[in-house]
Amino acid sequence: MQAIPFDQSNFAQTAIVSLATVAALALLGVVLAYWSWAWLAPRPEPRAQPAAQAGASAAGTAQAAAGLFGSRQRDRNGAAAAGTAVSLLGVVAARRSRSGAEPGYAVLRLDAKQTVAVREGEGVEPGVRLAEVHADRVVLERNGIRESLALPERHKPAEVAAPVSRK
Repeated sequence: MQAIPFDQSNFAQTAIVSLATVAALALLGVVLAYWSWAWLAPRPEPRAQPAAQAGASAAGTAQAAAGLFGSRQRDRNGAAAAGTAVSLLGVVAARRSRSGAEPGYAVLRLDAKQTVAVREGEGVEPGVRLAEVHADRVVLERNGIRESLALPERHKPAEVAAPVSRK
């Protein structure tokens, strides 16, 4: 029997051992990268508020939506703007329930420049308060005088005329 010298290694054996070592190190690197990212990465911010924070009723949702339109900035001296044109764009009418009425909201256009969402009972601007919200109109109180704003008419489709029969 012939003895195999241990100092001379086979090229195939060396290649297999080297490849196995590289694969093991690559796998170790992937595992370390995964767990480092899982433990040390910043937490993602929630996309929506939990329902408990937003409010248990539709009023909470409507109040959150009021931020979409902004709020009217008041003058420092608090003077009422005389002759401010206010037009009604839409309403979120109050819902009457056994536990009481929830406030309604109105989307108003001020001076054809700014659109705001106002809660029933709050001030639109100095000297003007949203007194009531109905399904088809709102009532504003301007320096103690009440005025009503109706929703604009929706464009109705034109009716098709009946064909005229000629005899």
